Amino acid sequence: MSVSISIAWIEGRNLLHLIDEFLELVAGPRTSADPALARLAPVAYPDDDAAAAEFRRGTRDELFDRRRKDALVMREDLVEFDDGDDHAGGRDVLAPHDVDIAPAHVDPWMRTLTAIRLVVASRLGVDHDDRHDPEDPRFHVYDWLGYRLDDLIQRADDADDEAASTA
Repeated sequence: MSVSISIAWIEGRNLLHLIDEFLELVAGPRTSADPALARLAPVAYPDDDAAAAEFRRGTRDELFDRRRKDALVMREDLVEFDDGDDHAGGRDVLAPHDVDIAPAHVDPWMRTLTAIRLVVASRLGVDHDDRHDPEDPRFHVYDWLGYRLDDLIQRADDADDEAASTA
């Protein structure tokens, strides 16, 4: 059973833009000192530099490849919002539109939303959800991604509950 989310055209366009930027980040140099990349691949052994370096050598490329594949899955599910026109073109940009997410795509969506949110948090210097001013407009994208992630989790749980009750 697919999971359906309601999303406005402008949200779909914004998500596509964020996904494209994320894809560019994870496709770039993985040895960069970029704090966002470090946040996406945290140190496995903080008290043992040698073990941490060895773990990173063995897993970092695979982790970033999976993040890339997950983001491409999500992007494909949102392709209808990719009309090549960043302007409204006469459409109601706030009108809701249902996006059906196949069961096999739910986890990639969750991982991608989480990863993009980590990148945004890194750029803003957020290290804990409750340590930012919700009135500061710089944090609206960060909060919106959290809302979208929470909504997806709830809808996936509801779909699982519904599937279990009909089985």
